[in-house]
Amino acid sequence: MPTDPTPARHPSTEPACDLDQVVVLGATYRDLGTDGREDLAGRLLASSASFSERVLLHTCHRVELIGRAAEDPSPAGFPMTVSHWRGLAAVERVFLVASGLDSAIVAEEQILGQVRDAYQTALDRGLSGPVTNQLMRRAMRFGRRVQSQTNPAVDRSLGDRAARWILGRMPDNGQSPRRALVIGTGEMGRRLATGLADGRVEVSVASGNIGRAERLVRELPGDRHRAITLTAALDQTLDYEGVAIAVRSGTARLEARHLTTDSVVVVDLSSPPTVAPEAAEILGDRLLHLDRMGASDQTSRLSPNTERRLRDEARAEAGRFASWLATRASGDGIALLRAHAEEIRRRHVERLRGRRRLTAAQADAVNAMTTALVGDLLHEPTIRLRREPDAASLVREIFGIG
Repeated sequence: MPTDPTPARHPSTEPACDLDQVVVLGATYRDLGTDGREDLAGRLLASSASFSERVLLHTCHRVELIGRAAEDPSPAGFPMTVSHWRGLAAVERVFLVASGLDSAIVAEEQILGQVRDAYQTALDRGLSGPVTNQLMRRAMRFGRRVQSQTNPAVDRSLGDRAARWILGRMPDNGQSPRRALVIGTGEMGRRLATGLADGRVEVSVASGNIGRAERLVRELPGDRHRAITLTAALDQTLDYEGVAIAVRSGTARLEARHLTTDSVVVVDLSSPPTVAPEAAEILGDRLLHLDRMGASDQTSRLSPNTERRLRDEARAEAGRFASWLATRASGDGIALLRAHAEEIRRRHVERLRGRRRLTAAQADAVNAMTTALVGDLLHEPTIRLRREPDAASLVREIFGIG
């Protein structure tokens, strides 16, 4: 995965950010193949100097640069299939992605963690800023809300779907237990190994770090699994009924010499792919890779009504972020404080509604009570802020508002 070594600098007194400065550039499995997405990730990083704030989300099924740019960063020279969102559409895009509403498995679990990791990387490298910080935090909160309303009986991620695919196609001689090799100990590898173990398959977990492989093996149901080094796994022919590979570094390579039977099934969830072209040709339809998974039917962990409602809520959340941005740009300290307090109040009311089934009358009472409470708390600070010539800066400093 390409890295972005250049930290962004954010002076303490920044110019106001208009909504049109929020930009998302990227592509998903629907737009580009795996190799194309890997190439796009490098191009996006190379063009990111025009962004004063940026977060790069690079997963097995998508690569998207989320950021703030004073001038429109034209995707010239990129493939025609690269999408470009700006303004309110870009904000809504971030909410849809973070919640999994744009994923191959709608409302999948894994994307939220990937968004969190991408944002943390941007924070650690000094690449994010006050606008992207607020946007990403709101998007992750919305993602958690979506996750709280999913159907647990449906595949939670692509790893779950891939494990089912292997189980349904692994040959079974009816005498000895079926055996599978899982290469990779990340989140996807863990889901693959767990899904196969749940299907009563003996799992060998291979990793460049034997300690990680051993820890994953200890988590698996059953006691006939084992951990091996990646070198040991690939130094010999693969005598398994199933092989699953989920790595990001490109250190694993499945070649034709590894294939000794005409019945082994292979899943390659790596980015870039790890199955060599000659091995892929031998495997044919016994190989499931990321692009083939992306082309399969989309499934949802939400009921149709719930999905429609949450998509509407994503649009509403985008509108609220736009309102926050406009208030921030206005320099009105009192308006900024009230907007901040209202956002916190609304968030806690929504959390209460998620935990308790309130009647309409109860919900109205909670809204009225919390609104009055916030109003009373802000009354005296508001009077004092009216006397301050730089109220906006004071509010940002005291309340940590970006």
